[in-house]
Amino acid sequence: MSSTCQTEPGLQAQLELARQVQTRLLPERHCCLSDWEVAYSYQPAGYVSGDYVDLIPAGPDAFYFALGDVSGKGVAASMLMSHLHAVLRTLLPSQQTLEEIVTIASRTFCQSAPSAQFATLVLGKADRNGNVELVNAGHTPVLIVEGSEVEIIAAASLPLGMFCATDFTALKRSVSRQSTLFLYSDGITESTDEAGNEFDVKPLAETLLQARDFNPSEMVGMVGRTIARYDHGAEPADDRTMLALRWSPKGI
Repeated sequence: MSSTCQTEPGLQAQLELARQVQTRLLPERHCCLSDWEVAYSYQPAGYVSGDYVDLIPAGPDAFYFALGDVSGKGVAASMLMSHLHAVLRTLLPSQQTLEEIVTIASRTFCQSAPSAQFATLVLGKADRNGNVELVNAGHTPVLIVEGSEVEIIAAASLPLGMFCATDFTALKRSVSRQSTLFLYSDGITESTDEAGNEFDVKPLAETLLQARDFNPSEMVGMVGRTIARYDHGAEPADDRTMLALRWSPKGI
């Protein structure tokens, strides 16, 4: 028996263990404020994923949310994703600003990752009054579904780790009742049909408008079904992650 045949079952077992560890890093779906309904979908293209999604309480009146994507695929990307998860989880309780947190995370990532590796990231904070703060570091645009409109908020900064010294800018705004923030990795908008056409931001925004009266779980599900029809159920070539956050204040 060849050494390849001998080691392959062991390798698969290690990959399965890595998948289980990564799954345990996913956040609790009901960790945060009752004034915000939250849902996410996490679909690795293989055993493990380079995508990152997180929800972290920030005291009694606010919470942090994050969605990121490490460049590359496979085990190396998943290891760096776990590193980013640990760095942000360590920094967020420090009460520093979002800009300061992302700046430190970027410098740490730059110092520890190979030179060709970087990570895109949206890091945000939302409170029970509908106030939202966002840093978009080279990630796909954040979409805000508000009434019959979809606002597209493009990245304002470079990805994490691209340069060890980078400035990051936060956007602050308030959303109206029943508005939904939608974050996603590029595996969503780079899904292709049989002709090679990508499911880009425009059809995604159109899908979100059709689902604007849905709760976040239903909205995420509708986007997933729309993509499955678009690419005829093909196996994803890249990790696909979505996060929907809807402000549904109680007593208003």
